[in-house]
Amino acid sequence: MKSSLRSVAEIPAESTESLSANVVHRLEVEILKGQRRPGDRLDERQLAEQFGVSRTPVREALQRLAASGLVVSRGRQGLQVAQLSLADLLDAFSVAAELEALASAQAARRIRSEQRTRLEAAHEVCAAAAKARDVDAFYEANLEFHETISVASHNRILHDELRRLTVKISPYRRTITYQPGRMDSSIPEHGQVMDAIFRGDGAAASQVMRAHVTLLGEGLSDLLHFLRMSGDENIIAELT
Repeated sequence: MKSSLRSVAEIPAESTESLSANVVHRLEVEILKGQRRPGDRLDERQLAEQFGVSRTPVREALQRLAASGLVVSRGRQGLQVAQLSLADLLDAFSVAAELEALASAQAARRIRSEQRTRLEAAHEVCAAAAKARDVDAFYEANLEFHETISVASHNRILHDELRRLTVKISPYRRTITYQPGRMDSSIPEHGQVMDAIFRGDGAAASQVMRAHVTLLGEGLSDLLHFLRMSGDENIIAELT
């Protein structure tokens, strides 16, 4: 299955602006994949060396990411990948649930044949990864599943906003994936969303997706417990 996350090599680098966009995309992918986590320092010189560019496009990329809230300044500690407070985390998941619910409803009316195939493939990979207890493979396929629905909404504004929010909450989604039983419970939920989309039932697709994404009640309690037990507390700015 071909991922929708483009590699840096696929993005043209003809100007400082395109180089900057290149760096933005690469950093977003690294955050999505858990290669950079909340609180990680972002050094301008190190990034320039890593991406093989001058410091100017790196500086512009970090400014863009700061404007979107993905990067924050911590004074003498420099720039870091943003950490969400507990309150912001709840708000972010609530907004994501509504945006993904809307995307699902619109996808039910607008999805195309090739997107159906792509969604089915992502669902099958998720199921196989869950059966194999392969958390990393599941996480990648889960991103693909949700991204496919977003694209299938054919709503560019919605897709762009959801993409930015997805990058911001991805470290926490990844942590949720590691919770016992979460992969297994996601498979039937994905199936319900997909079936509703395929039969054109936007209301049902929206309702199931909202419940799937929302982080409330026992889900939140379990997440905080898992963060403490795994030593990942530092990815949330405040736990109380």
